[in-house]
Amino acid sequence: MKAMLIKDVNLLKGQKQFFGMLFLMIIMFTVIQSDPTFSICYVTLMFAILTLTTMSYDDYENGMCYLLTLPVSRREYVTEKYLFGMLASLSGLVGSSLVTVAAAYIKRIVYPWEEWTATAISCIILLSLALAVTTPIQLKFGSEKSRMAVFGVFALGSVAVFIIAKLCQAAGIDINAVLESAFVENLTTTVWGICVMAAAVLAVSWWISVRVLEKREF
Repeated sequence: MKAMLIKDVNLLKGQKQFFGMLFLMIIMFTVIQSDPTFSICYVTLMFAILTLTTMSYDDYENGMCYLLTLPVSRREYVTEKYLFGMLASLSGLVGSSLVTVAAAYIKRIVYPWEEWTATAISCIILLSLALAVTTPIQLKFGSEKSRMAVFGVFALGSVAVFIIAKLCQAAGIDINAVLESAFVENLTTTVWGICVMAAAVLAVSWWISVRVLEKREF
């Protein structure tokens, strides 16, 4: 698995322009906006999607046929992709956080620890959903067909969130008050609960991905 991780890191070395543009976007967002939440979540999500890039490279010109002849099982291949996605996402979270904290210090903007924690939790939710949804779809349909499938899944998710928000509004439930209570009054419980849910979602997604790849013929 270590060799697979090294392979994926080497594949991304050719994406220097992408990382350069991403770094410039972080600086631009932190200069324009006083709240760094968007830039941190955006960069974390982009780093999570890098896993799709490595799988696209693996599929290029029947590369998977060659990879699966190596002493790497399909289960190990899937596990490495999830591990790589989590490591890449956490690297993006840490890197973007350091840049935004430095920018906030230069601009003399106070960024409370509780607010950063809420942002980090939001990023964990986003990257978990991104990996959980995109990885099995990519393995099932390949790099070309998976784009429309991923777009459809996230479109349905957006509609579902909108409907839930409207239902809560109709029922007289104050979502902002619920979130404030979760992240301020019960922060520790919320963090542990979200971590457990994220782990459960990723575990289910990993199981589906393993089954998909084991049934796939090359």
